[in-house]
Amino acid sequence: MSTIRAIGLVVYTYCVLEDRLEAIWNWFQEIEAWSGHTFSEYGFSPRGKVSRRVWKATHENRMKLHDRLREEQPWYVLSFGWPAGTLNSRAHITGGVDAWLKSQRQPWKGGAAYRSPSYIAVIAHSDLFGRADSADGFLQLAASAWRLVDGVYGFVDVETGVPPQADLIDNFDCLVSDLIPPRYLGEFQAWQDLMPHVDRRVWKAFWGNLLGAEHLRRLGGIEELRRTDAPLRRRLPEFEEQSYQEGLRILRNCACYDRWLDLDNHGVLLAQSESPLSWYSHKGQQCRRDLDEALAKISLRADG
Repeated sequence: MSTIRAIGLVVYTYCVLEDRLEAIWNWFQEIEAWSGHTFSEYGFSPRGKVSRRVWKATHENRMKLHDRLREEQPWYVLSFGWPAGTLNSRAHITGGVDAWLKSQRQPWKGGAAYRSPSYIAVIAHSDLFGRADSADGFLQLAASAWRLVDGVYGFVDVETGVPPQADLIDNFDCLVSDLIPPRYLGEFQAWQDLMPHVDRRVWKAFWGNLLGAEHLRRLGGIEELRRTDAPLRRRLPEFEEQSYQEGLRILRNCACYDRWLDLDNHGVLLAQSESPLSWYSHKGQQCRRDLDEALAKISLRADG
C-alpha cells in the first residue's frame, strides 16, 4: 500500500483531561491555524450520554460548548471537523481535518491500575501537507499535545492515517474500509492488549514517534540494572539515569530518523523523513526498518 490519503496523530495520556480544558481548547485552535481552516462542526458526549448529534461550529455555539465542557463532566468524546460532513464521514473522504479527544476514567492520583489511557488525536487529508512548512507544523502540534496532556506515548501514522480508537467497535468502520490493510486487523487487536502499558511499550516504528522517558529507560536496560540489585531490585536514581542515557544513545546511534525533537518530561519525538508524504520513499522505509530494529526490545512485535 503506497497511496497516502490521510495522516493521523494520536497522543495517549493518564492525566484527567477535564483538568486541562483551556489548554485543550487552545490546541484545537492551533489545529485550525495549522490547517488554514476554521472548524465547521463539532460533536460532544459527556460520559454516560453518548450522542451522535453534530452541531454547526458557529461562534455562539462554540461559546455554549465551552460552558458545557465546564459543567458536563466527566467527558466522553469531543470532536471538531472541517469541512461540514467530516464528522459523519472521514477526513480522507471529505479532504478535510478531524480532531477529537476521548476521556477515560483515570485512577485517583494516578494509581497503578491505569489500564485505559485517554487520548487526543487529529486526522488530516494529505492535501493539507502541500505547504513547505506543513510537516514541521504538524510535528509542533504533536509536541504541543504531548505537553498539554503530559503525554506518555504517541505516533503519527501514515499507512492508515487513522489513529486507533479505544476499542474495536469504535474503529470498526475504519478497519473494514479500504483505507486499512487487512493485516492491521490482527495487529490492532494485539495492540489493544498493550493498552495498559503504553507508557512502557510501543506499537512499532511510525513516521512520527513520541516516546516517553520510561520507554527510553526500558530500552536502555532499567530492568537489567534492577536485577543487579538482588534481592531488592530497586529503581535507584543512578539506574534510572544510566538507563535513560543508554536509551538516548541507542536511538541516536541507529540513524533511524530525519528529525529529533526533545519533548517535555524528557521525552523525544523522532520523524523518519522530511515529510509524511515521503514515507514510502526508499529512505523513509529504510528508516522504518532501522527504528523497528532499535525499538524491538519494547515493541508489540517483541511478543512474537
